[in-house]
Amino acid sequence: MSNSKTLTFAMIGDIHGNLTALDAVLADIEVMKETRGGESFELVCLGDSFDGGPDPKGVFSRLNALQCAHLRGNHEDYLFEFARNPEQEKFSRPLWKFIPWTAEKLADDLQRIHKISTERWRNETSNLFAVHGSWAANNRVPEFFSQQSALSAAHQEEYFFTNFTNRVVFNGHSHYLGQHRDPQSGDVWFNCGSVGYPFVEKDPLAPDAPLATWVWVEISEQDDMRRHLRVINRRVPYSADELLRRYCESDALVACAPFSFAIASQSLFNEDVVYPFFQKSKERNLTPSELAQLLVRELLEQNVFERINRMLRRLGFAEVRPY
Repeated sequence: MSNSKTLTFAMIGDIHGNLTALDAVLADIEVMKETRGGESFELVCLGDSFDGGPDPKGVFSRLNALQCAHLRGNHEDYLFEFARNPEQEKFSRPLWKFIPWTAEKLADDLQRIHKISTERWRNETSNLFAVHGSWAANNRVPEFFSQQSALSAAHQEEYFFTNFTNRVVFNGHSHYLGQHRDPQSGDVWFNCGSVGYPFVEKDPLAPDAPLATWVWVEISEQDDMRRHLRVINRRVPYSADELLRRYCESDALVACAPFSFAIASQSLFNEDVVYPFFQKSKERNLTPSELAQLLVRELLEQNVFERINRMLRRLGFAEVRPY
């Protein structure tokens, strides 16, 4: 009789209020459970779940129904900070509009989110760990991470380790799929991509569909006591049209402009607009108003407003003036 068993996990993160993408990922998880399910399954949400998209309430409802582990990302911290002190000056700045907007949509659910959100997750039997960003903080990835190594691994389908002994850590925050190794401890780290703001090239077979990304994990313990780890990168298409409809129906696109256009472009087109913008502007000592104006100019130069308004026209919605 065989004593082998397989433990399975789904690592999802950085949903950022994108219920359209989350529902596509949850459906994909069910497919993986049916085709590759083992003796046990656990869903882990890596944080940054609610702000930045049109459906914070819907995302909370899904996660609350699933009763999954939920880590506290830096964006949860922003929401908790706002709840403690909504009069802070920064929450009135143009590029912070999504925090008060999201807190209003979540209302009393924010207390529940605070209660269930933890700093770290660990599976005791498999030596697997999860954090939002790094051991040290949830607003940055470890120092040995590099965008270049993540990009070089962006098309990697899966990783396989036999008889592994080092810790394996899963994280979000960066929005990239990738695999890294800590040169000091030897721990293996996996970026788990992003459900809501995926930074990955589109599927040539579905060029109009953005791709949500997440990670499936299997731990197999064989009769000979060897332990095998398989990590599978998943890329799931979802409807850009449906997401944009949700933005319009929730009024997030208008209420949180101009920043909403920047992050909507990330969710609609799989393009990283926000990070390069802040890298370019961080040394310029701009006022909040000047920073917002600079973002508008950047989005105009990248034709973001016209691309989104073109989609709105096609869907029968009125064009939106972003400023």
